[in-house]
Amino acid sequence: MRAVSDNAEVYNESVPMAFTQALLVHARARDKDLAAILQAARFPFDPLRKDAQTVYVSREQYSRLCVELFRALGDESGGIMPDVRTPPGSMRLIALSMINSANLEAALKRAIEFNAVCRVRYGSDLINRMEVNRHTREATLSYLGSDGDPGAQSGVLCGLAIWMRFCAWLIGQHIDITEASCAGPRPDFLAGVRHFFPCPVRYEQPVNSVTFSARHLEAAVIRNEEQLEKFLKLAPYHLVIEPEASTLSITHRIREILGDDFREEMPSFEALTTLLNMSARTLRRRLEKEGTSYQRIKDNARRDVAIGLLSHEGLTVSEVAEHTGFSDPSAFHRSFKKWTGQSPGSYR
Repeated sequence: MRAVSDNAEVYNESVPMAFTQALLVHARARDKDLAAILQAARFPFDPLRKDAQTVYVSREQYSRLCVELFRALGDESGGIMPDVRTPPGSMRLIALSMINSANLEAALKRAIEFNAVCRVRYGSDLINRMEVNRHTREATLSYLGSDGDPGAQSGVLCGLAIWMRFCAWLIGQHIDITEASCAGPRPDFLAGVRHFFPCPVRYEQPVNSVTFSARHLEAAVIRNEEQLEKFLKLAPYHLVIEPEASTLSITHRIREILGDDFREEMPSFEALTTLLNMSARTLRRRLEKEGTSYQRIKDNARRDVAIGLLSHEGLTVSEVAEHTGFSDPSAFHRSFKKWTGQSPGSYR
């Protein structure tokens, strides 16, 4: 694969060509001038040409292309919500309203208030709320209901996942979405939803929603305005393609230790405390603060690797099960269905 230099630099990070092409197909479907968008984004080639498959796009190029597309559409949501437009610059204003909050709960309340005051949904009310189940210690963030365009609802749901990635950046923690609901029908093409949601997704629900541990709401917002301005330059890449990993997160550190090959037994909790150089009590407290556990981290690591391997041709389900540490394929089937709501064969 050859790289395209950008300002005489070659970037290590690359964006799958399908993501870049999807942006331009989206623009063309709305009769926008693709040549003008590419020129404004300083693109040295046309991603839709046949030989573009041999070229990768840097995170900087992808982010600029997103910005120029938003400008052409006059909508930072990319047009996925036809009855609720997001004028360019709104993301920055919402982020600024959240950045000086004491914790994530206060930040989300500010974002919801911003939506209620500054955005108008034509034809019906703008549903945007957060609810906390004190019994299960789970929080649910909801946005827009089933009275909107049914075909756009999966895009709205993906937009919620993007907001959760921004929230994760604000607090320097990985936020694991445990389940999601879509106000529209199951889309014919699931690649977009699966990119954001390895968890079970329910369709034909009253509202679009994501559920996560309420412990994250207590986490302090650790970012400042200077960091925000730097983040926004690459926000499309980090919010859509690859979340910015936080080295401050104990979840991230454990995932690095576990790696992505689980044919060998994972470290015990006691061995993990040694590897992290902390007491068992401290580790448990850190995990609880991030709304997770060592078992959940192990399960999610195996789930993510399994999903990645299932997309590779030539690997059987049994081989994927073995690579993820399951000696019994039936146990892998049960676990995978619990993780995603589907069997490995159906998911593939």
